[in-house]
Formats: sequence, structure tokens, C-alpha cells
Amino acid sequence: MFRNFFDGAGAYPDVPMNIVLYYPRLGMTGSLATHLPLSLLYAGIGAIRERFELRIVDARLHPRQWQERLASRIDSETILVGISVMSGTPITNAIEVSRWCKSHVPHVPVVWGGPHATFNGREILLDEPAVDFSISGYGSQPLADLCKHLRRDPDARPLAEIPGLNYREGGGIRVVPPEQKFEWTDYRSIPYDLIEQDLHRYGQFNNAERVFSMYSAMGCPYQCTFCSSPAQYKGIRRKYEIYSPEDVVDHIEWVHRRYGATYIYFIDDDSFVRLSHVEKIIDEIHRRNLRVKLGFRGARINEIKKMSDEFLQKLVAVGTDIMHIGAESGSQQTLDLIKKNCTVEDIIEVNRKLARHSNLKSGYNWIMGLPGETIEDAHATRNLMLRIVADNPSAMIFPPNLFRPLPHTELYALAIQHGYRPPIRARDWAEVENSVEAKPSDRLPWCSPALIRQIEMLQICSNFIDDKIFRVDLGNTFKFRTLRFLARIYTPLAKLRMHTGYSGLLFEKTLLRILSKLGWG
Repeated sequence: MFRNFFDGAGAYPDVPMNIVLYYPRLGMTGSLATHLPLSLLYAGIGAIRERFELRIVDARLHPRQWQERLASRIDSETILVGISVMSGTPITNAIEVSRWCKSHVPHVPVVWGGPHATFNGREILLDEPAVDFSISGYGSQPLADLCKHLRRDPDARPLAEIPGLNYREGGGIRVVPPEQKFEWTDYRSIPYDLIEQDLHRYGQFNNAERVFSMYSAMGCPYQCTFCSSPAQYKGIRRKYEIYSPEDVVDHIEWVHRRYGATYIYFIDDDSFVRLSHVEKIIDEIHRRNLRVKLGFRGARINEIKKMSDEFLQKLVAVGTDIMHIGAESGSQQTLDLIKKNCTVEDIIEVNRKLARHSNLKSGYNWIMGLPGETIEDAHATRNLMLRIVADNPSAMIFPPNLFRPLPHTELYALAIQHGYRPPIRARDWAEVENSVEAKPSDRLPWCSPALIRQIEMLQICSNFIDDKIFRVDLGNTFKFRTLRFLARIYTPLAKLRMHTGYSGLLFEKTLLRILSKLGWG
């Protein structure tokens, strides 16, 4: 069937063909931060090496004009449209794009990649006829191989030999296992030029920094039972490997001098597995006198316990302003269930240590709705949130994530035992979201009504106990001035709810839905 996509194209392998890669709308998940579309830039590296032109459409920047912008990128030389898809809200837009392509350019195959395709590649093809291929795992080389196959290059791999590729064959789905190794990237091959005109539109919290996301390491050696990383890296012998500190700082210096980057946000699964690695990076930044700020997405309590005050002061001195920390829960039973390798007392101790470095914001992440979780566990988490803010004025409490039973994770089987019914259709995965609109009672049958109300209350009110909405620069538009005004009125009630645990009459949930529909959520 795939030969019909491009009849005769293989006779002219030097024709300048192009691929269009699309980043879907994210919904509330991306309301405060819009980072560079690295998944698209990285995925396209191999195809660029094979002389394909790469075209980017980022719907986060133009959520209402995605059709026009997609149509303007597709022409007679477009060989495929690829979509990077995360589970949750982005699937709705990914389906819309796939069906639009089949309606308007039916000869152009549609490919899904990204986290959702990594664990649901076969199911996507079974459910959604508008998707022709899916790629599981790292995608740069498989995508390049697929492009060469569609162009009918003489040295192209057959479909059955392209690692991670899923495709239809003989009335069924053919699944090719992905390669069990990390996909290493030379920073000089990342096609930043393709988004250079939009760099001013990427960032976080609407501040003035030019933010570049970056890796300093690959993989994760830990075994958190709710996380997809242990499953993704299961077949890889060494679960965690680092880029050399010199290469990392070369990368930083390149984007700083070439693209004006002022803020580097490390998006490693975990940056602090080896403290010496990070220390060498910050020492080299200091040695080169690079004027950039730093942020870290991945930090664990057991790692911060090992950090000395001198190490933390080094981080601050080189420009680090935030670490995102997986506290996850105030219940020891829950911490043990998810294998966080720490105690509640450790979290309190670490937070007090971090409080001694007031220029370093500590952003705490949480997860709720796990199998077996009780209302008492939820109260313990609420109490820990309050304790953290009381002990550390620089701490930031992020709203708790709602547990997502992800295929192949350790807690997935436990969720099934507790009555969880996995989504069957691709569009059902779009309902898997962290917001209060997620209807946790439908997704998490083990949660009591009281626990569900407590989770919903915490997802709303935890935004206000640390006054982050007044500390973070959200701009001076009418929208954000109005939101700040509403927040000042609501904050006393939010703090009262947090201190008492009262989750009744949660009118805020309705208000939040209205603001979300208005695009203000």
C-alpha cells in the first residue's frame, strides 16, 4: 500500500523533498511554559543528514491557525507529516491534524512519534486509520530511514528493518522493536536555525529570559514505579550516561553566543545522579565567564541530601535559580510504594537545607491518586506542603499530578488489579490529563469520593499557598493583571482550605473550567 504514496518518486532520489514535523497544542499543561520543540528538532536531524528539508509547525505558538500554517508548509515535495505526541490533551489535536491530512493531502503519510507512540505504537494504528506509521523509542534515525524508504533510495532499509517502526501489513500490524541504546546528539547538528525567528516566543512564566532546554545526561538509574523511564530503558545495559562537561558547556556557549540564550534549563530525567558531573559543568561555566542562568528539571530528595552547602552555593553563584524536586507525597506508605528512596523526614530536612540558600527556588512536584491511596495519605501530603512553605519562604508548591497508569510501568498492573480500565481508543487517552477536568472518578476507581474532592481541592489551592502567582513575572497584559486581581481575592480562601483540609462547596472548580475555556486557565 505504501508504494502508492509516491509513485515514481524513487526514480529521482536527488529531488529536494521535505518533511513537515508538527507539535500539537498542549492545553493547560503548557499554559505557563513553552519550551523549544526539541522533540521535533532532534527527530529531524537524521532526515536533514539525508538531504531532506525539515519544516516545523508548532501549534503552541499559533493554536487557532494550525490548519493554515500546516497547509502552507505542505507542498508537492512533502514526503510525510510527523507528529510528536504526548499522552493526554495533545492527542485531540494530533488526531485532528492526522484526519485533516488524510482529507486534504491523502497521498502524504502521517507518522506519530514521541512518548505516547513509544508505549502505544501498535494501538495507535489499530484505532486511528488516519495514522500510517508510528515510531517507538528514539526517532531520528528511524524517521530518516522511513523517509529514505518512501523516497525509494537504493540503499534504503526495508520497513521490517527500521528499528521502532510500526506499520500495517497484510491486514495486521507489524511491530519492529526499537534499538536498545541511547540516541546521542552532537549539539552542532541541532537545527536551531529553523525556529530562530520564533525564539522570543519560547520561554517560561512570560519572563524576559531566552530559555534553551538542554540535556547533560541520558537515561535514569532509578526505578520509580509510576514512571515510564524504567520501562523505556529496560533493555539498555547502562541506564544512565552523561555528556562530557566540556561538551555540555560548549553547547551552552554556542547557544549563548549564536542565539542569545540567557537561561539554560536542563531537562534530564535526573541531572544529579553524579554530583561531580554537575559540579564540573558549573565550574567550567564559571571558568568561561558565561552569563547565563540555570534551572534543573530533575532532582531527587536522596540526591539533595548528599549536597553540601558549599555545593549549593556554587549552584547559586553560577546562576541557578530553581530546582524541580520530586517530593511526590507526604505519606511514607506512598513514598515506599513508588520507590522514592527517601522518608518524609528526609524531605523536611532537605527543604530546611535549601532554605539556607534563598536565591535558589525549590519547586516541589507531587503525585496523587495512586492505587491504595487513602484520604489520610492525602491529608499527610497537604500537611507536608504547608510544612515546606513554612520552613522555606523560597519554596514553590506545584499542583499535584493526577496518577496516570502508564503501560509497562510497575504500577500499571496494580492499577488493573484495583479495577482500572485502560483507554481503548486514541481519543480516550486525550482524557488522561492532570487538570481538575480529568474526572478522576472515571479513571481511578479505587479513589473514594472524599479522596477525589481532596485531590481536586489540592490541585487548585496549592497554587496559592506559596504566593507564587505574585512572585513569578507573568507579564503586564490585561489578562494577567485580571488573573492577579482574582488571585488576591481568592488567596485567603485557598489558604484556609489548605490549613483546614475542607474541600466542600468547591465552586472554584467551575470557575477554573470557565477560565480554561476562555483560554485563561
